[in-house]
Amino acid sequence: MKATEHEHNRVSDRLSQMDDSELVRIAKLQLPYVTAAYEVLFHRYHKPLVKICYRYLRSMEEAEETVSDAMFNVFNNIAQFEQRASFKTWVYKIAHNLALSKLRKKQLDLVDMDEAAHVAAEQENDDTNDNKKHIDKWLDTLSIEDRSIIVFRVVGGLEFADIAHIVDQKLSTVKMRYKRALDKVEETNNKRGSD
Repeated sequence: MKATEHEHNRVSDRLSQMDDSELVRIAKLQLPYVTAAYEVLFHRYHKPLVKICYRYLRSMEEAEETVSDAMFNVFNNIAQFEQRASFKTWVYKIAHNLALSKLRKKQLDLVDMDEAAHVAAEQENDDTNDNKKHIDKWLDTLSIEDRSIIVFRVVGGLEFADIAHIVDQKLSTVKMRYKRALDKVEETNNKRGSD
């Protein structure tokens, strides 16, 4: 039993040293019966995707659920992945689309105004995570499209070219929207400072 576990760990260690394209190639050959390469990809992207989805959904539970759905999508569709973009861009795009769908559904759900006021009051009283709340409030002022660009750039650390592919916009448009969003933050901070 221990020999089998040791062998599994050695295989996982070797696979974790490989780049995404090599892991994708192996996963395409192995899945659905052997999941070793897929598991490495899963663990490589799970945490960063949860951080990004959390910035959209403001719920760790929903972020985790969205990432699980995204990775399940990857599991089922990796054989069709044509590698026109990097695997990273592809998996981020899947998670992005799922998070946006969930966010739009949440925005359509009607909330009892008394309950919303109560939740807002509770958040105001909670002094912990002030910086996080400030960032969340700022992100709430942005359109969904601009929020996507900022989250991918700041939280995900993605290049503008990758972001452009994920959000299906031209590179120049993504750069312009990013700059405008940052200008909006600066303007908001200046107004807050003068109050």
